[in-house]
Amino acid sequence: MGRCKHLFSVIIFLGMAACGYHLGTGPEAPETFGTVSVPIFVNHSGEPHIQSVITTAVIRELQQAGVSVVSTRLADKILEGRILSYGNRSVARTAASTVSEYRLSAIVSLTLKDRKGRILFQNPAAQLREEYFASSVLEENEQAEAEALLSGAVDFAEDQVRHMINGTTAGLGNDRL
Repeated sequence: MGRCKHLFSVIIFLGMAACGYHLGTGPEAPETFGTVSVPIFVNHSGEPHIQSVITTAVIRELQQAGVSVVSTRLADKILEGRILSYGNRSVARTAASTVSEYRLSAIVSLTLKDRKGRILFQNPAAQLREEYFASSVLEENEQAEAEALLSGAVDFAEDQVRHMINGTTAGLGNDRL
């Protein structure tokens, strides 16, 4: 049952993205930024479905910045992502020592390359973090985690796309990012 709710949250997020719903404002990419392909991120974490949530958030943020996201064969650049880890840990407890708040976190490696394979942007350990309140009801806890993942993915995407656009358009090499 909990996995169904998680999947439902992903569907809602995708629907919001398709309708143009956006929680923040990011940088506008110059026209010279070109087109980008974003293959589904590789998930090494063992947590099912998170690659879809995080990849979708990054694609949506690139589109919000004015970047055309296209197939790999048509792209000027390719953004590759690998989800290296995912976890939850308690960050607050009640007086009765039950968990009242969790922090989910993921480590994602991002690499933006041009058609020749030259690295234009790289963040080998980008962090996604989001806190959420615990519930004594398992299904509610799973729903809260799914919502936290969605929210964290949007914040993560905004931050990483901003760094990517600012770094590559300013001519900064990887040593400056």
